[in-house]
Amino acid sequence: MINLPRIIAISLGIFPIALLAQPTSPEEFIAAYRTAMQERSAEKLTPLTYSEGMSEADKQQAAQVQQMIFTDKEIDSITLAPLPADFQTVFIQRGKKIESTYTPIGLIQTKYKDAGNGMNSTSAPYAVIDGKYFLISSKSTDLGWSGPPDKTITFMVMGRGQNKVQIKAKWNASGVDQERIFKSPSSNFMGQFFEEVTVTSTEDDTDVTLTILEAGKKVFQSEPLKGKGTLEYKRES
Repeated sequence: MINLPRIIAISLGIFPIALLAQPTSPEEFIAAYRTAMQERSAEKLTPLTYSEGMSEADKQQAAQVQQMIFTDKEIDSITLAPLPADFQTVFIQRGKKIESTYTPIGLIQTKYKDAGNGMNSTSAPYAVIDGKYFLISSKSTDLGWSGPPDKTITFMVMGRGQNKVQIKAKWNASGVDQERIFKSPSSNFMGQFFEEVTVTSTEDDTDVTLTILEAGKKVFQSEPLKGKGTLEYKRES
């Protein structure tokens, strides 16, 4: 059934209250987000989220993720922060391309009081679109991949100086070749296999090894790299 009054309202530039109330400043955005988080209200979090291009399945997945970040812990602070240098907006996994609904410009970060051993902080990407602040979600595109299912692939650089080396990896996920420079010494995600992983040290006091796992099974273990130099893994044809 067509909601004629709503159509007329939009055509006249009279938008629903939820749209009129969309935050237009950092202070308004943080306040609205704080209210949604404190009340653990999906109904108040959803209008803050930019959902252009999302399918119903995408929205259901996003709703499940939202429920996971709700907690009864007391909020200590909510702030806006820059995006990490290696923040990724596109992923290939399980036969799908998963990408942000809009290019984010930063993170909204929530810290909790007396978190103990539990969750002590959460963060979510945000963007400013036409002067309005939005949380950014994810949309997916089916790639039509008919090969083997992706599995968890892992690299681990361990030892003295592991946080100072440069790590460049090439891998395949759902038939799509990808490459990236990683800031973290270890990472795991869904894919078919690593094609190459290169670890470069520019420090004299480095003493690290490189380990590659596929579905939890070790497929490569390097000799130690001591000092300056390079460790390299290349998948056998």
